[in-house]
Amino acid sequence: MPPATVLDVPAHITDPEQLKELLGIPFTPEQTACITAPPAPQVIVAGAGSGKTTVMAARVVWLVGTGQVAPEQVLGLTFTNKAAGELA
Repeated sequence: MPPATVLDVPAHITDPEQLKELLGIPFTPEQTACITAPPAPQVIVAGAGSGKTTVMAARVVWLVGTGQVAPEQVLGLTFTNKAAGELA
């Protein structure tokens, strides 16, 4: 399955299971909690390879897909070129 883009997001996502199906990623309960948390600044601290960048990207899809924020209201920051490439 090719990766989803923001353009592939349905007009309105209402359920975390819908997001998992859309992205084709079986998020853990902890990841799902981070993705679906109310809009507020967040910091995720986790080890290498734990899915931080994937969670960050999914959070953007969730916030935009649920209508909580407009795409132009999103700013994602990362500190590595690898993560930046994944977010692109």
